[in-house]
Amino acid sequence: MTQRSAISRWLVRFHAGDSRLKRATLRLSYYAFIVLPYPLRRVAAAAFIIVTLAMKRLTGVEKRNELTPQDEVGTLSFWGVPTVDVHSFTLTIDGAVGRPLVLRYDQLLELPAVEREVRMDCVGGFRNNTVMKGVPLSHIFDLTQVHDTARRALFHCADGYRESVPLVELLQHEAFLVYSVNGEHVNKLGYPLRLAIPGKYGYKWAKWVERIELVDNERKGYWESRGLPDRANVGDLW
Repeated sequence: MTQRSAISRWLVRFHAGDSRLKRATLRLSYYAFIVLPYPLRRVAAAAFIIVTLAMKRLTGVEKRNELTPQDEVGTLSFWGVPTVDVHSFTLTIDGAVGRPLVLRYDQLLELPAVEREVRMDCVGGFRNNTVMKGVPLSHIFDLTQVHDTARRALFHCADGYRESVPLVELLQHEAFLVYSVNGEHVNKLGYPLRLAIPGKYGYKWAKWVERIELVDNERKGYWESRGLPDRANVGDLW
């Protein structure tokens, strides 16, 4: 095994696992990042992305297009994996809509679904190529009669995370709400419901989504308000 492939394999195991070392590393990096003044955070984030893109090329991640085995699917969860009871789970869609909805999990399963092979590139360096199944957001928006004044969708998650994406970009990227990954239901990957936006960095792919709030303003998501790119197309620095 070459040194490059050994490094690549170690990174795969690290990102796919949920060890104390990984959790400590993530939190340490978060605290080191958040103490910087906001302008410096943006510069630091851009520099990190540049280095990460170079590392992906060096370790061969950039060329990986085959399906990722389920036990190698990478995921990041800074504050732990929440316990979500699928039997009592509901998805709320409200805000700038004409018809607010609260949908149970079994009702979500009855909606029109898509199953697609998608690629997710994490800003942290790994790539997942998986088959995801779920409900197109375009259908959700039709059901709730989104107001013409709505500009963004805010995704509120069970672990306290939030993400914000312009409506036009959700539609352009054919975003959907995922309930199975490679045919399986995996808690650490966001089950029972996560967001998939092909072409966007992984921090946009909110996990454990329990509410979608439509807003008529430019409210930013968790990481974007702390210095990461808001558009977040893979390769974006600002």
